[in-house]
Parts: sequence; structure tokens; C-alpha cells
Amino acid sequence: MYYLCYICRMIEVASRELRNRTRALLDRVAEGESMTITVHGRPVAELAPLAKRRRWMRRRQFIREVLAHQADPGLTDDLVSLADETTDDILWL
Repeated sequence: MYYLCYICRMIEVASRELRNRTRALLDRVAEGESMTITVHGRPVAELAPLAKRRRWMRRRQFIREVLAHQADPGLTDDLVSLADETTDDILWL
């Protein structure tokens, strides 16, 4: 059994109800509804839809948003300069 919480405007669902009707409740969440999960009447979790995000990004947008904001632009140069060095002369214990 679930109840409407008037203060938070969110449905409260008992953990037993979640266990018994998981698919139906997840379908409601997928449609945009949020709910509070309770154990013995005490709220313990919120179940809410994930923010929609794109799986793919255009190349230009990737370059603008990701590559332009790299943490260390000099890292590539450092890696190139270290590429020919080896660890063969290190004594391993």
C-alpha cells in the first residue's frame, strides 16, 4: 500500500510493496514519478527517474566540451618524452 506525502508531494511506498510490485513501480518512475521508500513507516530512500542524457556526442561538441578542458595540457608532451625510457634498470625486490 502506498500513501501520498502532502508535505513533499511524493508517494510513499513500503519496502514490502516495492518487493512485490517492483516492475509496476519502476514503470511509474520511468514515466517521471518519484517516490519515497519506507521501512516500518520510516523513509529510507528515494526512487526517482534518472536525468536524461545523450549516449553519443558529435565530434565538434566533444572537442569543445571535453578536450578543451583537460586537466593538464602538458601531459601529452611529458608522456612523449618518457616513452623511450624503460624500467629495465630498476631493481625489483
